[in-house]
Amino acid sequence: MSNSTYFPYALAEIYCMVYAITIWFKLSRDVGSEHEITQLRRMIYSYLGMLATDILWALNEDGNIVLPLFLNKVINAVCISCIVLGCYFWFRYIEDRLRLPSTRSRKLYRLFMVPMLVTVSLDFLSIFTGWLFYIDSSGSYQSTDLFLFAHTTVNYFYLSVATVFSIHAARHAKSKEMRSEYFIYSLYMVAPLISGFLEEYFPTVPLLALNIFMVIEIMFLMIQNMQIYNDALTGLNNRKRLNAFLEETSAKIDESHSITLFMLDIDHFKAINDTYGHLEGDNALKEFSSYVKEFSGRYNAFAARYGGDEFCIVTRMGSRDPEEFIREFDKLVYDRQRSSGTDAKPYLIQASIGYCVANNSSWKPERLINAADEMLYQRKRSSHAGRQF
Repeated sequence: MSNSTYFPYALAEIYCMVYAITIWFKLSRDVGSEHEITQLRRMIYSYLGMLATDILWALNEDGNIVLPLFLNKVINAVCISCIVLGCYFWFRYIEDRLRLPSTRSRKLYRLFMVPMLVTVSLDFLSIFTGWLFYIDSSGSYQSTDLFLFAHTTVNYFYLSVATVFSIHAARHAKSKEMRSEYFIYSLYMVAPLISGFLEEYFPTVPLLALNIFMVIEIMFLMIQNMQIYNDALTGLNNRKRLNAFLEETSAKIDESHSITLFMLDIDHFKAINDTYGHLEGDNALKEFSSYVKEFSGRYNAFAARYGGDEFCIVTRMGSRDPEEFIREFDKLVYDRQRSSGTDAKPYLIQASIGYCVANNSSWKPERLINAADEMLYQRKRSSHAGRQF
């Protein structure tokens, strides 16, 4: 076994597989929308499929196992197809995370599937035709010029589009955390570039597998870090950060430094989920959070997702009437949806809003939230009972 060229190669990939499975088990609904997590899981499935088949290829190359010709072809077709699928699912994750136009257009969504479907079809047709690859007389895998063209073009198409949009989003991000997150996404483009260059010099080192795992691990660590104070779905502060902020702020409240806490709840959100599905429900939460972000930015206010379809804005209003604030927010929500054009939805997002003004340090966070929440639901019952989504 010590004379084996590819056995250490296969062993390294086995370790990558074990660690990737561990990360897959730790992914939960708490790190993003249902659709985002689905795309991440699919990307890891593709990575595991690539590893499993590449391990068999490596052991076959060394003569540790002997694969029948047809099975050898199938394994190689699956391996190279998994690489394409991994690039495609990464693109889909970025697309959903950044809310690109194709997330709402079925035509665009299907159009972006075409390169992946064509390439995977050619991979499996090559089992019989040899168009992209073939097995030579010694039982070794050999690729054709068409393979290099097709796979390079399609894989880098998905990676390049995802990278360009990630960098664009990072440049326009309003927070340091979001900027860092979006720049990290461009790492997935770096992995195949590095491995593609170095594999010519180190053919017996699984550089692609190691580079992809590095990106998956960095992403996972970043997501775990984001979970401490950020809501993964909306990018807003989470409930834990809200409580910490209110604890810090409440000690400084007095007559001349009052704060107002607004509780916002999306009307008929359950009906949106039940009628259009949880993916559309996630889209509605993201859209509403963008209004909350924009509006809180006008007042340099603190904004958070409290939980479910409830949001909070904390601001120093001074002598300004909170009802004026609510009317202004309602107008922003209405104007943004009216001007959405091609991004129109089959429903209208509306919100009920309650608030509480705290003007002394006796207003502890729990009391402040409960008072705003009580007003919110009184208004929801009395003012919005007849609304339709």
